[in-house]
Amino acid sequence: MYFVSETDMLKAMRMALMDEVMKSGKVISNENFTALYNFIGVLSEHFPTYSFSNNLQRQHRSRRSQSVLRMSTRARHVFIHMREFLNKHLPQMQVNASDWQQHFVNMERVFGNPFPTNASWVHCKGTRPQYRGYTCGLWTTFHALTVNAYMNSLERELQPLQILSSIKQWVDSFFGCLHCRQHFDRMTTKIFPMTERWIRQPSDMMMYLWRAHNIVNQRLHNDPTEDPQFEKYQFPAPFLCQSCQIGSDHFSKKEVHRFLMRFYGNIRAYQPDAQT
Repeated sequence: MYFVSETDMLKAMRMALMDEVMKSGKVISNENFTALYNFIGVLSEHFPTYSFSNNLQRQHRSRRSQSVLRMSTRARHVFIHMREFLNKHLPQMQVNASDWQQHFVNMERVFGNPFPTNASWVHCKGTRPQYRGYTCGLWTTFHALTVNAYMNSLERELQPLQILSSIKQWVDSFFGCLHCRQHFDRMTTKIFPMTERWIRQPSDMMMYLWRAHNIVNQRLHNDPTEDPQFEKYQFPAPFLCQSCQIGSDHFSKKEVHRFLMRFYGNIRAYQPDAQT
């Protein structure tokens, strides 16, 4: 019932980079340009292209424990080329939205159209069209990015706060749900500040986003937007990870860390016409 879907992440990222960006105006400039540049940079470096069948550290994983996510590999090439496209516009710090759109369409065509725009949502499919879908795909991708970035940090240095800040910048600049954006900004600046106090080590990326998402879940529990078949539990619920919870309202950080690695590292590959 609960799993990570490559289809959902690819659908969400195309909507984020095309639909949402195109709604921001005719010219992408200043803070919006910076937000797009930084976010596409994170995608080009950390969008997951492998699915792992266990939660061992990457250097201990054998080829038998991993499988290539072919659509995501092609999507990563699109992200890389879009970053190069923005690099050419860095001196001006702006680009026409129509030029961004056209180049994106060209690049996805070159790399075999890796974004399944006509596919149904898989894990993120709600019981009704107004439930889950895109926002579920966004959160799933954000979590998967932090987990994959953490695994990448085992092989090279990275700045964990910078990665989370890039996600926040995209939300602040482009997320179409205005009140959602305002709640997210308040949470990451006042309720649970996205600062070095909480984010120092690469593993802190995963744990910060996990805690932040649970703050959102708590606020939206019993909200009209909540899908009755997918209640806003404090994640992970006991039926997903019994060892993660200590008592009724506390979590074992060690066990949650292991769960996040296992859950967001094991990605169900895209299948044409896949249904839940």
